Amino acid sequence: MSQTIAVSSNGLEQSRQYVQRAVSPPVDVFENADEVLVVADVPGVASDQIDVNVENGTLTLKARRSAENAGSGGTALAREYDAHDYARSFRIPAGIDAASISAEAKNGTVLVRLPKIAAVKPRKIAVRAG
Repeated sequence: MSQTIAVSSNGLEQSRQYVQRAVSPPVDVFENADEVLVVADVPGVASDQIDVNVENGTLTLKARRSAENAGSGGTALAREYDAHDYARSFRIPAGIDAASISAEAKNGTVLVRLPKIAAVKPRKIAVRAG
């Protein structure tokens, strides 16, 4: 996304072009017997600004932190947290029930649960006395 912004410097108007690029959020991926968990850090992003999609075997996480989300609503005196987009994609491993994938956001972290289908879950086989 490209945006032209007028910048005032000593009363002179300058036109600068800023290109907004997506940031790849840090993620941890865990696996247990029942599911694969993807945990992504997206600080400063409201839950209504997070999209998790599954298409053609790919899980895609996108989030947008706006300038309003980065502050307290007052006048910014200094700003180091800029507005930007997050984006990250993963191939979904075999044995995942794509229709049952769920996601939740809390305190700047997104947790995506990818449940395994029953056929790939480990199970204990009972041994009978013969």
